[in-house]
Amino acid sequence: MIAKRVALACVVGIILPLALVGWTVAMTELFPNSSLCGEYTGCFGYLMKAWEVGRWVAAVVAWPLLWLVGVRPAWPVAVVAVPLLVVIWLVVEALPLWALWYAFLLALVSGLIAYPVAVLIVGRLGRSGERAA
Repeated sequence: MIAKRVALACVVGIILPLALVGWTVAMTELFPNSSLCGEYTGCFGYLMKAWEVGRWVAAVVAWPLLWLVGVRPAWPVAVVAVPLLVVIWLVVEALPLWALWYAFLLALVSGLIAYPVAVLIVGRLGRSGERAA
């Protein structure tokens, strides 16, 4: 049962960052002359906006998405995942400029790490609470 919830959390963990990348690509195609696009940087500004705002939106959207795919309890998993995500995001931001590609990959898999770990933590806490009762 826990393996199924972990697998479903992995699905959510990859859907959310891919949705942000999809938004970035769509905005680049729809609005290539935006102020977020530069002559030398391309439309890197859209990626930065997705990082600044989108990651928090994704953290909020995770709860209904977890519930929709069948992760139960969805709310505690979403809440426990946020501190894990924040730690991963801090590592991403602390990486040096030469490691930009690695930072991007780590940001992309942050949910793939945080949500399954949150399922395991919540499952563990639930089992210990059942024994205490």
